[in-house]
Amino acid sequence: MTGDLSAVKCIVINLLRAKDRLQAIAGQFNKLDIDFETLEATDWRDLNEQDYEHVDRDARDKEGRRALSPGMVACHLSHRRAIADVASGVPDLAAIFEDDVALAPNIGSVLQTLQQAYSAGTNFDLVFLHRNKTYLRYMVLETIDENVKLGITKYSDWGAHGYVISKPAARKLLNRYPRIIHRCDHTLHAYWESGLEVFSLQEPVVSHGNEAGDHSFLQEGSRQRVHWSVPKLPRRAASVLREEILKRRYFRQKLKRAKLAT
Repeated sequence: MTGDLSAVKCIVINLLRAKDRLQAIAGQFNKLDIDFETLEATDWRDLNEQDYEHVDRDARDKEGRRALSPGMVACHLSHRRAIADVASGVPDLAAIFEDDVALAPNIGSVLQTLQQAYSAGTNFDLVFLHRNKTYLRYMVLETIDENVKLGITKYSDWGAHGYVISKPAARKLLNRYPRIIHRCDHTLHAYWESGLEVFSLQEPVVSHGNEAGDHSFLQEGSRQRVHWSVPKLPRRAASVLREEILKRRYFRQKLKRAKLAT
């Protein structure tokens, strides 16, 4: 893996026992001549009490949320380690990928364009390379070139299949969330809480699923997740309402800033 198509550091999160996934995504990177490095994912089967101490159970309880499943905790820990690697590393920009994704043929040039735009001062902290809620309205907010446009799904998307994150944003995320409160993708997408400039590509270059199959390691431990607590439902309803209000407020602010910049 000695290609130089993209100046963006690429990190692939891979579970040690998911060798077929590593083989599948490595084949894609090699075919595209893009360098990458692997980060060993946390396995939910190996979680210990020290790992669970990273979860802010009081904060979740305050919002009426039920406990995260072991798979969710392990997934978030894996992404936190990748983000911490970016925060303490040399490159100012890095791309983080889960190992069960498919890469578009033009991903190298897109990463290179994002690197050049960031170096030139384009204001973004985190750019998702995938889009899941394609049935919802999507607004372009920043045009980098004719092929790379940044925008946002109304009011947010989900998933952490692949994303580009800057070193300052990685540090800010870790400082903002010293412990785990939400699912990983919720934390990354929640620009209304983190204060980050979060976007997604108009034309995604990452999609979920590859030739390794569709087995979900995340869902393996889902049966261990506790059920909803009826007494907590009023707190959960209040938390959801607060979040929906913040989403809309910050979404409108994003649109307003984009219009003022044009």
